[in-house]
Amino acid sequence: MPPLLLVTGASGYIAGLLIPQLLQKGYRLRCLARNPARLAGRSWADKVEIVRGDPLQPETLPAAMQGVQAAYYLIHSMASGKDYPQRDLLAARNFARAAQSAGIEHIIYLGGLADPNGPISSHMRSRIETGQALCESHVPVTELRASIIAGPGSISFEMIRYLTEQLPLLVGPRWLRNLSQPIAAGDVIAYLLAALETPACRGEVIEIGGPTCMSYAENLLAYARHRGLQRALVTLPYLPLPLMARGVGLLTPVPPAIAHPLIEGLKAPSIVQDDKAARLFPHIRPMDYSSALREALQGLTPEGVELLYDPAKPVQTFKQDGFLLDVRQVEIEAAPEAVFRLLTSLGGQRGWLFADFLWKARGGLDRLVGGPGLRGRPEVLATGEVVDFYRVQAIEPPRRLLLYSELRAPGQGWMEWRLQPQGASTRLTQIAWFAPRGLPGFLYWYVLAPFHRFVFAGLLRALARRSRQMGGWQ
Repeated sequence: MPPLLLVTGASGYIAGLLIPQLLQKGYRLRCLARNPARLAGRSWADKVEIVRGDPLQPETLPAAMQGVQAAYYLIHSMASGKDYPQRDLLAARNFARAAQSAGIEHIIYLGGLADPNGPISSHMRSRIETGQALCESHVPVTELRASIIAGPGSISFEMIRYLTEQLPLLVGPRWLRNLSQPIAAGDVIAYLLAALETPACRGEVIEIGGPTCMSYAENLLAYARHRGLQRALVTLPYLPLPLMARGVGLLTPVPPAIAHPLIEGLKAPSIVQDDKAARLFPHIRPMDYSSALREALQGLTPEGVELLYDPAKPVQTFKQDGFLLDVRQVEIEAAPEAVFRLLTSLGGQRGWLFADFLWKARGGLDRLVGGPGLRGRPEVLATGEVVDFYRVQAIEPPRRLLLYSELRAPGQGWMEWRLQPQGASTRLTQIAWFAPRGLPGFLYWYVLAPFHRFVFAGLLRALARRSRQMGGWQ
């Protein structure tokens, strides 16, 4: 029987990338989460064992660790407030003691890259001390220390992305001139997998980074070049940290409570100072930053995103992985097949069920500016077919329909519907995706937001009402 592994922080970014890779390698997985409901929509949720647990509540750990051979520690408490360093230390010590009692053979921890002997921020100090706390038990620990992780969903990458997209003039503290060594998200996962299967790395602290050494400022400007954006950067001797954190909270998906310690972490360089990673893992050749950016930006499509929304909330608008999103859900007393038939009848002469005059007006305006406008639709939908100003990107009866917008706009847009049986009803989730390009893209989305809310809400209500009229379960 394959070994059983424990993955903590299962709702986080790195765990979300790591878990599918571990499953592909044949490992059995147990995922620890403070709120297991947050994992319900993940594509791998039914392939792992999900348990409720929190290292700050040590009584929840023994059952989660029963029979586990090795554990990934991917937890932090930055969002919990100013006392997060103390909470992180307590959590790590609780986890290490429980792991020793359970007979776990190996802990793999992903921390932050900084020189512990130099002047560093409280955040980076906390990441290093967390690794030290995990080592206080007799369980061997492999600690990987990484700088900026370049990949869609990474907190540091999303800060770079959203700020650079929206701000023609990037203003920051002089710390932006400090050096970093960014690493592609895929390379971080490669190291995490290799650490599991390389006995020589147990008990080691290993610094990992890509081959490109550059300042934090150059990180921002490199992103701008890859997106074809003209950006200027100015550094000032002083900017209040709370003001910067509040600005990041407004412009990016990163809340101020997390942005504050991350920005403070820029006060010190974050570069690899030894070659231990190359010696222990010679088969891993990290990609340069330009290639990492190119790979990260290729995934700017709904097909490449594990959407993180709350199934309990009927309406949500948020930012994720380069997108601005409007997510709406409704329970319909009808079979998925009936709802799907209605979805695939939208557009063309049949119209859009709600405020059809607005759809026609948008199509007419698009044609005036050189776009396709309204083009009708075929009798039967298939991938690649046209539906007015959309094109079918994915169709999976009776559970999913994804339409790509070919409207002239400063960004890319999609409309998606997902259907999930819920006992005697169907949960219909409607998602409007928009990937803005530069400041004009964000302004476009926000200026049209009142119209979008009106149309999207009305369309969902009309779909629910007509689905009930068309028939129930068959």
